[in-house]
Amino acid sequence: MIRKIASVSCFALGLLLFVVGASAHHGGAAYDGSQTITVTGEVTKFEFINPHVLIYIAVTDESGKVVEWSGELTTPIRLARMDSGGAEKWSKDILQPGDEITLSGNPARSGAPSLRLRKVIDSHGVALIGGTN
Repeated sequence: MIRKIASVSCFALGLLLFVVGASAHHGGAAYDGSQTITVTGEVTKFEFINPHVLIYIAVTDESGKVVEWSGELTTPIRLARMDSGGAEKWSKDILQPGDEITLSGNPARSGAPSLRLRKVIDSHGVALIGGTN
């Protein structure tokens, strides 16, 4: 009987940990969905990896200080399969360091220079995601 209780308890604890971890990871609570910020700068790093595609750009602020912003997108496979609407298909080579791009999205609630991306405009003015500019 004790063995059965221990097994059920372990299963319940494992399920609880899985649910808490999954909801924490996929929630948008870290970003302020009521605001949209747009920044333009040069790509410093592009990570076309799971679980989220990340774009880093160097942005010069009003005082002349360079700030590295990060932008988070969905998974690489979702982007690669997305209808590009005539734009280049997403791949690991779509953005290169030095490319000047514009990112728009919801800012981090913490004040960190980070966005949940809604729009990415490449160096040619083409919307890679988020429709037309």
